Amino acid sequence: MTMFNHVKTSCRALLASAVLFAGMGAALAETTLKVVPSADLQVLDPMGATADIVKMHGFMIYDTLYALDEHFKPQPQMVQDMTLSEDKKTYRFTLRDGLKWHDSQAVKAEDCVASLKRWQQRDAAGQLMARQLKEMRVVDDKTFELEFNEPYGIVLESLSKVASNIPFMMPKRVAETDAYKEITDYTGSGPYKFAKDKWVPGSKVVYEKFADYVPRSEPASAFAGGKVAQFDVVEWNIIKDQQTALSALMSGEIDFWQNPSLDLLPVIEAAGNLKTKVVNETGTQGTLFFNHTQPPFDNAKARQAMFYLTNQQAYLQAVNGNPEYFRTCASFFICGTPMETDAGLDALKKPDPEKAKALFEESGWDFSKPIVILDPTDESIVHPETVVTVQALRDIGLNVDVQAMDWATVLKRRNSKEPADKGGWNLLHSYVGGQVVSNPVWSITFSAACDKGIFGWPCDQALEDMRLKFALADGEAARKAVAAEYSTRAFETGHHIPLGQWNTFVAFSDKVSDVLVTQDVPVFWNLKKSD
Repeated sequence: MTMFNHVKTSCRALLASAVLFAGMGAALAETTLKVVPSADLQVLDPMGATADIVKMHGFMIYDTLYALDEHFKPQPQMVQDMTLSEDKKTYRFTLRDGLKWHDSQAVKAEDCVASLKRWQQRDAAGQLMARQLKEMRVVDDKTFELEFNEPYGIVLESLSKVASNIPFMMPKRVAETDAYKEITDYTGSGPYKFAKDKWVPGSKVVYEKFADYVPRSEPASAFAGGKVAQFDVVEWNIIKDQQTALSALMSGEIDFWQNPSLDLLPVIEAAGNLKTKVVNETGTQGTLFFNHTQPPFDNAKARQAMFYLTNQQAYLQAVNGNPEYFRTCASFFICGTPMETDAGLDALKKPDPEKAKALFEESGWDFSKPIVILDPTDESIVHPETVVTVQALRDIGLNVDVQAMDWATVLKRRNSKEPADKGGWNLLHSYVGGQVVSNPVWSITFSAACDKGIFGWPCDQALEDMRLKFALADGEAARKAVAAEYSTRAFETGHHIPLGQWNTFVAFSDKVSDVLVTQDVPVFWNLKKSD
């Protein structure tokens, strides 16, 4: 009997141990969020491209000094305290406690100063800030200062901008890389680490939770507040075919899909196990860019011609297809925001193909020569934009060379300054989050800084001066006047063309919750997933 009791007790102990270890195994099991992003990721340096996919990558692994909340207000992120001198020329920033790089080294003020210097070389808003900056100096390990020649009223807004290029903080050794060369060290201080050894270009991007990340105590709000990494791994799966992505979402193979086509909305809503959300309520703006350095678009008349050839309704119908989700907008600055203006943009309101043809003829362009357009056939927005432009050009007798490729290749090739027939380009399309293009300062889209500006390299000192004038303007009325001035000049120079605006949605499993409204790209902190 004693032996039996002993055996029974031992069995109970073994069973209890098995249950305990099973429980521990469950607790230690890796949690993964599987995402289908809008495009493949091939550029890893957030200063190397302005595409949304690169921006999303940046927000996964890097942090910022300030961040925009869902109401577009700058909030401290890496900064604990900021003081402004009485003359409003000197900003002193003190970093918060607990900030570490992914290699476990402490984040220091010298890292931030080096990061800002690199950012100011590449970013349009950063370049404007640099023009007014007298000195940027390290005070101690946690403190640095920005001293300006005169009061510069949009410092915090510039440090929290979500338009590419974003002032992400990097270790000093990385930030000292030439701003026009790609970094090779992807050490950040954000909630996730880039798992370079698991990266399969064209197939998969993997991020792993950074255990030493200390979130802010405030609730998450867009890009601001506490960034809590709820998953051990966030895995981006590159699925270019919409039907394949839809099937994967419906079957539970993936959890979150960034960019479903709007015509799939009824199917997603009827699925029963899926949800949708508009995370960017301000909308998205389509864009057409010129290569200002290559004919025919090295001539302003040819660029102006394209405004008269632009039928926004046709673009919006091709991209979106649902009038409830799109609107024409004859404004460089997204409609529905304070700087909206149609100054100088009558051509967008009244397309005139014959006028467009006449301007091309006045520019001296030989209609038999090909105009090279890059066509990313895997991109669900840029490809239909391209199709509309190609048809419009052919309708007025122009010869068009449509070069099909994937979006990742476009992002690399658009940086080429070679002639169009030798690996360069003439025209390409894109799109940008609405709040990013709500004024002439935030986005490099509006840069006219020649070789130091956006791809296509528009070059006009008057536009650059207007951007600085906007940054220094006192009050909303004064800024509106400058925005109208910029708009008029941007048409005269044929800077780029806005193609209208629309809303998009993300789709996700009904097991996923707490998807944040960012007014821009989706973020993957704070999301939760139930069993």
